[in-house]
Amino acid sequence: MTATQQKMSATVAELIKSIGQRPLALVSPQAALPEIIQAFAGAAHTRLVYVVDTDQHLLGAISLGNLSKHLLFHHNNTCIDNLHLLSMATSETAADFIDRPVITAHLTETIEPVLERMLAANIKEIPILDDQDRLVNDLTMVDILHLCILDILP
Repeated sequence: MTATQQKMSATVAELIKSIGQRPLALVSPQAALPEIIQAFAGAAHTRLVYVVDTDQHLLGAISLGNLSKHLLFHHNNTCIDNLHLLSMATSETAADFIDRPVITAHLTETIEPVLERMLAANIKEIPILDDQDRLVNDLTMVDILHLCILDILP
């Protein structure tokens, strides 16, 4: 087994432990736009804001790209359809902006299948859930690259 294969057989929990706890961008489903934008600003490593219930169960995520496209549509869309205008007029809370379904990973999984899901879906970060499906951390493609290139696991 190569060193990279051995690293890919580590669990998500082991990698998360070596990275440490980072501030997650969290909002409630009722959060208004200013709170969503503040959440993005407060967690510099991420481009996702996670929408969670009071028990930290993941309800969805809001990507910076989709939020920007939605709010700043007039800067990059020459053709604006009526459906988009209606959506803009009625979007007020985090629940209105969330992307579903969200691809997730669990602490007990090994890195390799998580990486495969991320590559297949072309995503750069993935929320990490515990055994009770509560959001506990996130994992980025940069984290996995560090794992492959650097010796960050004990």
